[in-house]
Amino acid sequence: MKTIKSSCSITFFLLALAFSAFGQTNAEIEQELVGHIKNIKKWSSYGSDFNEDLLVKENELFKKKLLGYTKIDSTLNYPFSELNSYLHLTTSEDGKLRIYSWDTEIGGSVHFFDKIYQFQDKDGKVYSKSNTLQEGDSGAFISDIFDLDTKNGKIYLARFTSVLSGALCYESINLLGIEGNSLNDQIKLIKTKSGLTNSLGFEYDFGSVMDRKERPIKLILYDKETKTVKIPVVLKDQNFNNGGKVTDKFINYKFDGTYFLKQK
Repeated sequence: MKTIKSSCSITFFLLALAFSAFGQTNAEIEQELVGHIKNIKKWSSYGSDFNEDLLVKENELFKKKLLGYTKIDSTLNYPFSELNSYLHLTTSEDGKLRIYSWDTEIGGSVHFFDKIYQFQDKDGKVYSKSNTLQEGDSGAFISDIFDLDTKNGKIYLARFTSVLSGALCYESINLLGIEGNSLNDQIKLIKTKSGLTNSLGFEYDFGSVMDRKERPIKLILYDKETKTVKIPVVLKDQNFNNGGKVTDKFINYKFDGTYFLKQK
């Protein structure tokens, strides 16, 4: 009987130790993160309970914990359905790159967004990287990540959107790549008159597209079959003088196997 009790005690101890080692479940992690982002919404500068000190503190806590938890392999494929209702959780088609972007709620007419990159290397190891905003940079949220296979490996095309005022917005397509245990955000495969670049973007007046039903509004398109990025033509308009009017015409950049080239 003592042997059985002793075995049970050892088994219980090992199970407890295993649970301690693995820590929280993904569901518990999600609830913890949701709690912090709810507080960010609660203390928001856009609400009636604005508290700058608590808002800054909650943003710091949320970012620190999200950065830590996204280093856990299992979180890369976890849906985080509830958390996703409070921020932009965008995953590549192959599931190897995910970007979490959220409104810090600290701004006024300018919205300041922060983000965390989560990615998986060829050996299956998961990493995460925080975004560092430069002074005066409002950041952006990410609404889509498209995959593209090239002769030098896979690259990702991420659609970024910045809110620069009540009317002025900026949208871009940015090229990213996973290289070992790091994320390369300076992949210059787009040929322009000024030379090679890793990004294409434009300013526009939100009023010119506000009647569209989709939210968030997605203006830059990517045709996967033809490997073509489609950038809307924006024209000056006296009714939309904050960046211009978005038209239904496009400037096309097609991938030729090496570079994205502007089409005539």
